[in-house]
Amino acid sequence: MPPALLTTSLVNTIQIGSLYALMALGITLTFSVMKLPNFAHADYVSAGAYAALIVSLSGVLNPVVIMTAAFIVGALAALISHLFVFKPLEGRDVSLYTLILSSFAVGLIIRYILFLMADYFNLFDLRIAIPLRILFREGSLILSNLFAWVVPTSILLVIALTLLLNRTPLGREMRALANNSTLARVIGIPVERVKNHAWLLVGGLAGVAGALWGMQTAVNPLMGWAAVLSVFAAAILGGLSSFTGTILGAYVVAFSEHTVMLFLNFNFGVDLAYKPAIPFIIIIAVLLTRPQGFTQFFQRGGDLQR
Repeated sequence: MPPALLTTSLVNTIQIGSLYALMALGITLTFSVMKLPNFAHADYVSAGAYAALIVSLSGVLNPVVIMTAAFIVGALAALISHLFVFKPLEGRDVSLYTLILSSFAVGLIIRYILFLMADYFNLFDLRIAIPLRILFREGSLILSNLFAWVVPTSILLVIALTLLLNRTPLGREMRALANNSTLARVIGIPVERVKNHAWLLVGGLAGVAGALWGMQTAVNPLMGWAAVLSVFAAAILGGLSSFTGTILGAYVVAFSEHTVMLFLNFNFGVDLAYKPAIPFIIIIAVLLTRPQGFTQFFQRGGDLQR
């Protein structure tokens, strides 16, 4: 593979991996604290993307304002789905399978609300408009201010979430709930309040990821769903409990989808259309050989269940 192509693919890996990390952390947090593999998470991403798109179409081109709107809408979508669906089901002590199916149903409801809105206002396949500037150009490698927004924003939000979980009372309450929900209730932790805050964080992070995703690709109601398998693969690599492992897993998945896939295409003629199979391969391989993922390597930092 030519060096220029390799360099470009590595840059894409960093950019896409940062977005995967931002989305996958929400899945890890949901599974650890709420014990729910939430497939509606993909549609919180799409909801945030559409909030960002509408704000940008109104003439506001400040990325901070755009991402703030996406955070708010994503957070509200997650909290409402918890209050009206997941919380009542938890109160009935239903099985995990019922909760997973309900997450699919919640996702479909959000997705088709977005379809109806996009159809009525003609908001299909539009891009979130921010002024684009070329920061670096060397041969085929081009870095724009989009890269400068996506990667640092994702990293800063990941750091902020890690600090919140490890250095604040709310974070300690979330970790206690992740370790043992029954004991957390016994010692007086306000479980419902903690869960509400966790859902707001989960949805907000997904919404910001959707806004950043929509800055580099077209926004449509299926955009979150298109990425959900890659995001779940990253979370599974992190053992569904380790933030550090999830972040590493996100970059492993992005590296496999871009650099490895380009290498196979260039050297062995493997069609790039097979790229969607990469997350399936990773999920199956991890579950068969190492179900705990990268968790045991990061037990002292970023593991919610310790």
